[in-house]
Amino acid sequence: MLRLVIGLLSIFLSLSAMAAAPKNVAVVVYSQSKLATQYARIALARFEQVLTDNGVTVLDQKKAEALKKGWKKLEDPGALITAEEFVKNAGKYSIDGVYRVYLDAGITKGLAGIFTATALADIRFIGEDASISSAASPPMGAKGMPPSDGLTDSAALSNAIQRAIDLTAQQIGWKVMDFTNPRLFSVHLKEQATPPNYVVEAHPPALSSSDESTKLAKLAGETWSNEEVTCVRKSPDERMVAVGGYIRQTSLLGGRPKRVYGSKMHVLDSVAQKEVVAFETAPVAERSREEKGGSKILDCMFVSNWRYLAAVTNSKLFLWDTERGVVLNELLLDDAIDDAVLEYGKYAGQDYLIVVSGNKKQVYQIVRE
Repeated sequence: MLRLVIGLLSIFLSLSAMAAAPKNVAVVVYSQSKLATQYARIALARFEQVLTDNGVTVLDQKKAEALKKGWKKLEDPGALITAEEFVKNAGKYSIDGVYRVYLDAGITKGLAGIFTATALADIRFIGEDASISSAASPPMGAKGMPPSDGLTDSAALSNAIQRAIDLTAQQIGWKVMDFTNPRLFSVHLKEQATPPNYVVEAHPPALSSSDESTKLAKLAGETWSNEEVTCVRKSPDERMVAVGGYIRQTSLLGGRPKRVYGSKMHVLDSVAQKEVVAFETAPVAERSREEKGGSKILDCMFVSNWRYLAAVTNSKLFLWDTERGVVLNELLLDDAIDDAVLEYGKYAGQDYLIVVSGNKKQVYQIVRE
């Protein structure tokens, strides 16, 4: 009996939700930047498609533009709109609601000729009773929510905008039939036997190991395991901070102390005030024979932007995609090194990562997979 009651209640709630959902709506887009204005049509077409797939009739764009032009108050997302205003402005179009899409977007050119785009869609619905509901897409460019890549700026932006619309529409309660996934490219390092005459790009200098930002890193600090900061670098936009840690762990073996070593890269978000991801550059253990040196991180740097992070230890060179939380390259160096600095250079539109150790330079081109 209880199951029957629950089943009937579920059906009732579903039918009520369907009845309450708007059947005839207008969609208008307000761009929040010059770049977003250029791609507003993509956002409009995508959201209209989602609504149509859910059985909603969308007012044709010529009439929607007339509504938008005559109802200036819609442009302000915080404006107070009364039921009388709705009837006055929307009544003649036979609609029971208006969706306002506030769109913003950004684009950067990253490594290996890859364009990287982000987008934000804030969608607000106002119905006949003047009640307003809204939702916004989560920020792109953070772990778990990567930006969109493309070989052209338009390809990257189109993907980012469609993702933002889909994410927001889903929050509102609409079913997205063919959800837009992020388009992503990976890069890798290719050693150059004959290095080109590259020009070194400026990047933020190394910071002190006692810099205030290191307090956000989750460093080992137990009695038998401690972690020394050996590298601190900020991203070019100064939001992200990379902290390299050298781990010493002591244990008793047969009554005698034994020490093993390891290292880890911590990636911090100085705005969110937290560590967002950590990469193990060497497990806390004895070194293998293949690793000709130790595990201490000698230098680290964000390459070109906040997305790509590189580090060099006594024996290895690493390149990570911090947003996706993945290692792109982990290369054994030819020889063990005690000191090294990293450089980022460009030549003929190509990107290079350089390991400088004394008078020796190992140059790697950053290429697209």
